[in-house]
Amino acid sequence: MTRRLLLVSLAAGALTVPAPAYSAATELTIREINVRPADPVVGAGDSVRLLVDVIVKGARGRDGVTIKVEPGTPPKPPLAASPGPAPVTSAVSAPQVAWDRTRPDGRPAISMPPAERRPEPRPIQVTTPAVARLAAPPAPPASPVAGRMTDGWETWRFLPDKGLNRFYPAGTWTVTATAKGADGTTVTEYASFQLRRQTRLTAVRASRARGAESVRVEGSLTRVGPKGVVDYAPFAGQEVEILWRQDSTGAWQRAGVATTGERGDFGATVTGRSGGYWRARYPGTGHYAPALSSVQQISQ
Repeated sequence: MTRRLLLVSLAAGALTVPAPAYSAATELTIREINVRPADPVVGAGDSVRLLVDVIVKGARGRDGVTIKVEPGTPPKPPLAASPGPAPVTSAVSAPQVAWDRTRPDGRPAISMPPAERRPEPRPIQVTTPAVARLAAPPAPPASPVAGRMTDGWETWRFLPDKGLNRFYPAGTWTVTATAKGADGTTVTEYASFQLRRQTRLTAVRASRARGAESVRVEGSLTRVGPKGVVDYAPFAGQEVEILWRQDSTGAWQRAGVATTGERGDFGATVTGRSGGYWRARYPGTGHYAPALSSVQQISQ
């Protein structure tokens, strides 16, 4: 069975700030790439819009900085700066999302997931401008040399028109930022983030077990379906931690662990404790977010 990967592409919001003048000798450098939220989680009926800031020095032109956002890990080793005006192509094996600059209006095209009630993705027009440029704060000096690199930094801000939702692939995504200098030289840097689907711990309850000084904690774990088709489905075969603390101000301790069954249900009996505060925690994975239940109190 072939699994189709549905991707997201970016367009940016509008902020107009006069760009400082650069000499041809200005070193072309990408200092950092910041993605917010850093740990996006998508639920059954919502989406997450990314904000990507690229802090750069020496970029020239309206398209002085461009980005791609795609599923997969950054290439290793990272690509070095390459001369000439040709754009640097990422080595990520997953299908790429590149801005289509062949359109008559010069604006990018993006693909829509089947969440838009279409059996096949098709290009749509993005109506926002291409990039925003902001004055960036100076880098904190780590050495006398770094301390002198405080002038000329800019933040290029990219604001996606469309958000990531449950129909996009979960796991590692890569942001590839390419900056172009006055002489056509380019430099590329990478950042990555984890896109995860939401999980829920429901019907969690703690009660004294009969005939012993022990407590029984039970509940259910569900997740947004792996293909995005089901809102919340049972999540089987997952370890759920049972947490306990003596009073409302104490630190939580791991008191036990349970494994979910086919229906996502779990249960564990903890001996040696008959009261206190109880809750369940699912630690999450690279594709699924952590979950924490409400607190259950058992009086002594």
